[in-house]
Amino acid sequence: MVMALLVSFLLLIASAGLMMETSRNTANVTDVIAEQQAYNAAESGIQAAAHVLRCQKNDSPGCANVVANPLLDPSKPATDPANQINYIKALNPAMSNAVGDTTGIPRLSRWMPYNDLGVTGRVTLDSNGPTYTASNGYAYSLAISDPDNTGSNVSIAVTGKLFDADSGNPTQKTYYNTDPITGLTTGALRIRYTPPPALVNWNLGGGPIPSPYFGTFTVSRPAIAGLSINPGATIPAMNRFEMTIRMTTPYNATKTMRGWIRTTSNPGDLPRITFDSQTVTLVGSAMALDFNGTSWISPQIISTGSPIGYDAGTVLGDNVIAGSMTPPEPIRLVLISTGYGPRGAKKELHAIIQKNFFNGLTAPAALTLVGPASTTDPVTNFHFNAGSSAVVTYSGVDEVSTDIIPPIGTTDPSNLDLVETYLAGGTSPPFNGNVQGTASNVSSELPYWLQSPANLDAEMQRLAITARPYRFFPSGTTPASFGNNVTGQGITFCDGNVEFTGDGGGLLIVTGKLTLKGNFNFKGLIIVTGAGGIERNGGGSGTITGNVVVAPYVSSRIEDTSPIGATFLAPQYGMDGGGNSTLVYNSASVQNGLLAVSNFVLGVMEK
Repeated sequence: MVMALLVSFLLLIASAGLMMETSRNTANVTDVIAEQQAYNAAESGIQAAAHVLRCQKNDSPGCANVVANPLLDPSKPATDPANQINYIKALNPAMSNAVGDTTGIPRLSRWMPYNDLGVTGRVTLDSNGPTYTASNGYAYSLAISDPDNTGSNVSIAVTGKLFDADSGNPTQKTYYNTDPITGLTTGALRIRYTPPPALVNWNLGGGPIPSPYFGTFTVSRPAIAGLSINPGATIPAMNRFEMTIRMTTPYNATKTMRGWIRTTSNPGDLPRITFDSQTVTLVGSAMALDFNGTSWISPQIISTGSPIGYDAGTVLGDNVIAGSMTPPEPIRLVLISTGYGPRGAKKELHAIIQKNFFNGLTAPAALTLVGPASTTDPVTNFHFNAGSSAVVTYSGVDEVSTDIIPPIGTTDPSNLDLVETYLAGGTSPPFNGNVQGTASNVSSELPYWLQSPANLDAEMQRLAITARPYRFFPSGTTPASFGNNVTGQGITFCDGNVEFTGDGGGLLIVTGKLTLKGNFNFKGLIIVTGAGGIERNGGGSGTITGNVVVAPYVSSRIEDTSPIGATFLAPQYGMDGGGNSTLVYNSASVQNGLLAVSNFVLGVMEK
């Protein structure tokens, strides 16, 4: 009996141990499942945030549910830009979060259904209801930050030059009047541009940028031997100038402000100076010139004639170019998504989301022609024909902002000379169309992706991957559609020659020759990398609203695996057909076009 009791006792202990082990194993398995569910919830948070940021236009496909609640501006519809999300708004708790959100952390609660506007607020994924419980719920919460710290500091340096300058001094020009009989100097006028001191890590949130802002034009009448009084001198020809703004913090980017020193009729007159545009935008930073409150005389906006722009008269002495500058727009965000699962499980994922492939840097002119005047291997020569019809228009005046960019830009000075000659009517038949803005050499402000064939080809390869499998069209294939003209969105990648007629929109890439035929209407960004460039055939009415880039290089086709060239080929652009044609810059159309390659997640890390 005793032996039986001892054996039974041992069996009881073994059974209890087995039951305990089974229970612990079941708990461990349950915990693993709960942690995986928390991980999945965190992933859902990243995808949800990316979806909101991709819906920068509420009328985009699949974006009807992305509406600010409440609207940022109740007087305007949800589709108005004032009520649409962007990276700046996403980082600002007052805009990113709903009214009453007490966290102070930007987390998109204005656009997402958090169940609580306090620190315990979650976006619930449980189908049983909106209330999250730690025992059996599924939810996530977000926190958004700026990895580049764009809202705090900026570093810029400004340089300038006059195109007609004194020998050895590109920032100064001295004009002389000479007696036609004696040959003696009877008067002189000097104009000198002095750039401002470099700004290093300037906190734009701490107040206006310091004077002299964008530099100073100094007008003087230098002393002349033998003359007790210098009466000045006339300026016989318009003198082009440019001021190049180079940003190094938080990004490396360049923008050029251009203008004219205007002619004068009498030696005693002082010139007026006309900037091509009062405002420019660089990586989302809005820069504005301001002549008011300084020594300039009668500031005005000239919108007709030639040149157009921001104009004012000068005085003797310093003419300070005042102005303002807003912080650059972030091009990347860090999304911190915390997922919550049953049994108190919790996972945190960090993801970096990037604005678009081009980092917000698009082409510097409405029509940008990248490449030299000629090449020898293969043989190419620059060709430009803007059309001879009186109903042809090239405009760099932004339809949605006050910015004015060059209507036509080249990267080669001799190509620019040919363009200017053509636009001035120096060809047969002469050009009779309309040009708004001034054609310019834009080589100093090319975005990184246009600075070499290698850089451009890398972007084309990435865009081809994005377009596959549905919007990539091999050589010899004509797309049934070229994007959405109403929304200006979509991506169409044509790997070879293609003819375009009808309507389209978004981002159109052609690695061969683009032929425009008949009636066409496109909203967005067109990039042509084939040696044949762009040619217009036939009559009809054609309108392009946005940007066009012609940047040819060897082996530009994706299906051509031969080595690409070290330099660009000479660009080709010909409007040989009849009918009217309009190319007008529209920054909104360009940004809408880039939505197809925007807000993509660079990587995700678990913490």
